Formats: sequence, C-alpha cells, structure tokens
Amino acid sequence: MSAFKSFTDMIPYPWRKGILDLVQPNRAGIGPVLRGMNRNLRTVFDIGANVGDVSSLMLYYFPQATVYSFEPCTSTYAALTANIAKTGYADRSRTFKLGFFDEEKQGDLHITSFHGANSMLGLSDEFRRMNPHITEVESERIDLVRLDDFVREQGIEHIDLVKIDVEGVEQQILKGGPETFRSKVDSVIMEISFVRNARGNGEYIRLFQIMHDYGFAPAQIYDLSHSEGQRDWPLAQFDCVFTKY
Repeated sequence: MSAFKSFTDMIPYPWRKGILDLVQPNRAGIGPVLRGMNRNLRTVFDIGANVGDVSSLMLYYFPQATVYSFEPCTSTYAALTANIAKTGYADRSRTFKLGFFDEEKQGDLHITSFHGANSMLGLSDEFRRMNPHITEVESERIDLVRLDDFVREQGIEHIDLVKIDVEGVEQQILKGGPETFRSKVDSVIMEISFVRNARGNGEYIRLFQIMHDYGFAPAQIYDLSHSEGQRDWPLAQFDCVFTKY
C-alpha cells in the first residue's frame, strides 16, 4: 500500500467525499450523477456492489437512505463489508452475499483477474480483444434469487433507486423482478455493455425494451467507454439512468 493511500485512508470518509466534491464537482462517473439526485431517498439497492465503492457513495449522498448491497463473490463481499465499515454509515447498510436472476438456483460465477469483471458469463471473444489484460482464474458456486421474491420476503414497499452492474446478466435480473420494477421502483442506473454478449445478438435492444415495458425511459447516459484500436466497433459500454415516465 502506498504512503499516499495510507494517508487518505486515515481521513474520514465524509471528509474525503466532501473535498472531492469541492475540487472536482464535474468529474466523470457515477458520483456526480448520484450527487445530482434528490438527497431525500429512503431505500436504495446496489445490485452487483463489488467492493462497495458505489454503495459507499450512496450512503454518503443519501443521508436518510438504507442501502441494500448485493455481492455474491466471497472475496469481493468481504471487501465490500470492510469498506462500508470504514464509511461511518454502516448502521444504514444492509449487505447480502447473493445475486439476482430470473429463477432461484445456484449458478457459477466466473472469477477474473480483475474483480470488476467477475460475471456469470464467460469472457466473450470481443471482451478478450478489448481487455487482453483480464483473464479468468477460477469459478465459484453462488446463490441466486428472484428480485420479486427478495423484496416480498423483506417487506419492502418502495425502492427509490436501483443500480445494476452485473456484467452481462441484466436481462435475467430484470425478468426476475417485474412486479418490483413496475410498481415499486422510481429510477434505475444500469450498465449497458456491447461486449459481454455478442454485439450482433441485440441484447442492448432487449434491455431497453424491457425497461420500456416496465414504464421507464432513458434520462441520462454517462461513462461512455471506448476501446482503443477498435476502428469499426469502438463502443464498449455506457451507463444509463432510467426514470419512470
């Protein structure tokens, strides 16, 4: 660990984020997107929470919210809980070591050399070409449930915001939560990838169609990512904010 990171880790989380807002108010990424939302959100879901960076931002920007964070990978989940504990907001955090799908079952999670690329899908040829530094190292059996079942069992009546970053299985998550998305959710932030599934199969079209059927429309696109050296198909992914219309 670098001396600079050791020093910054000593600074309380709210101070770090407050300083960042002052010196880089228009920085790229989800931070400014969350900062621009209503600060009075009460219930927020982070599906595919990874090591907790976005969950921590949600806890910071929405001081009245309970943040539900979902991460199925054992090692990544451990980092998630440790990082949230450092924020000082753990009393408003609910963490769950599970993933969502369109049915309740166990599935195989492909663990890669970069934790942000872990996925239930294997690495596609296009993903490998765009990310030659990322390799699959092992797999892990994980628990999967339907979002509708979880929300019902938890007695959750309303969700202000759902963030979905699951590396290619967004459609399965959406199909496992039709009741939740249609009647309980106000906004969704979802990563749209063009390399996780084969570009030609039109997965991105189906995602937009499902969101439309659930009553959402795109409100904002940010974090456009392009792959260097891909002349014909440079677009790799972007994040989209969907809002109920």
